[in-house]
Amino acid sequence: MGGTPRKPYPKFVWSPAGGWWGQPKTWKRNTVIVGIGIAATMAFVFKKSAELERRTLYPRVWIPSMIWAKQFKDDSDPNFQPPKSL
Repeated sequence: MGGTPRKPYPKFVWSPAGGWWGQPKTWKRNTVIVGIGIAATMAFVFKKSAELERRTLYPRVWIPSMIWAKQFKDDSDPNFQPPKSL
């Protein structure tokens, strides 16, 4: 029972996925490192996006970015106000 037997393969072949039957011993550590890297990148992108966000019209309904956007927290622009009636 089972699959076919492993066939001989060249030892000098390299691939990012680990080559034939690649199972690195440190796969858990590598996964954590990549996960931390992705989380850090996404945090940077979110922070930069929130800093640069600027709306020309006040939204008609509530949107999540109203929580972190600076434009909704300060009243420096008198034209950027909620609509009078919906």
